[in-house]
Amino acid sequence: MSNYSYVATRARSRRSRLLPPEAYTQLLNLDLPEIARYIQDLEYRREIDRYGSKFTGADLIEMALVDNLAEDVGDFLGFSTGKLREILVTYAERYRVENLKNIMRGVNQGMSPDDIERLVCPINESDEGLYKRLYESKTVDDLIVLLEGTPYYQNLKSASENRQQDSLQPLEDALDLDYYKHLVENLPSGGADAEIYNNFIQLKVDVANIKTLLRLRHRNIQGHNELFISGGSIKTELLESINTINDLVTALEGTKYHELISPHFEGEKADLNSCVQDLDHYIVDRTKRFSYLYPLSVLPVLDYLLRKEREVYNLRAIVRGKQTGLSSEIIEELVMV
Repeated sequence: MSNYSYVATRARSRRSRLLPPEAYTQLLNLDLPEIARYIQDLEYRREIDRYGSKFTGADLIEMALVDNLAEDVGDFLGFSTGKLREILVTYAERYRVENLKNIMRGVNQGMSPDDIERLVCPINESDEGLYKRLYESKTVDDLIVLLEGTPYYQNLKSASENRQQDSLQPLEDALDLDYYKHLVENLPSGGADAEIYNNFIQLKVDVANIKTLLRLRHRNIQGHNELFISGGSIKTELLESINTINDLVTALEGTKYHELISPHFEGEKADLNSCVQDLDHYIVDRTKRFSYLYPLSVLPVLDYLLRKEREVYNLRAIVRGKQTGLSSEIIEELVMV
């Protein structure tokens, strides 16, 4: 039996402790030690204390942030029962996919194991043990060999064998496709709670497909229809017929996505990054709204996790921006509120 009420209460409690938008303006005026003290007084004291003897500055803050996010994900998996837990277990695979992407990027760039570790948030001890072995990989192909026996091995091996250049994009696409396929194939049935979650996944699939199409057509790359995911409200047959971004804008007329996308491609200069940001904003805003409308569903948990991810992203952007000497104006443009 699902314990929606209990888990939603925990999610709302943690949501109330997230940073308000105005806090980021204050953080832009602090140096790195002051930012560490600031977040230590919030939800990150345990992690700051844990890594304080090993790391300093931006490295300390980044480790604290990713570790705290992983703890949150693990906590909600532990809190939940029944259908709710099944939903969260399937959904939380996205964090493992992002972890593997970050590890592959780090290995591909020749980063040290310690530097790669700062980018990764293992959900449990089993993940942590696997990742520590992966950090030592000399090449991405070595990493794939170490994944033998996991659900990721075969698809990554096939993608690696079939790619025509050293780009990691085919490997990342293979991970994403497998994740979304598993997500759609394991949608729950029965009851309003399942319907609300299924609508959320449909939204996620739509946005993932639109981002893929934008990425390809912005680079004038045609084809690659195998990258489109079934299960969204936008049929894959329509997506496959679109050859330019202007075609996409036209095709989406009458849908909820048209007003999000069209302003970014008016005139001569296309603004792909801000378009992607607005799509991400839309998911967060819709999830927030439906978490209030349907409190006895998985949406309050997903709402919290999406907002938590945004807080971690924003704080990492601020500390890394300060470390690299970016101006406050440029850093402020990176922050999503």
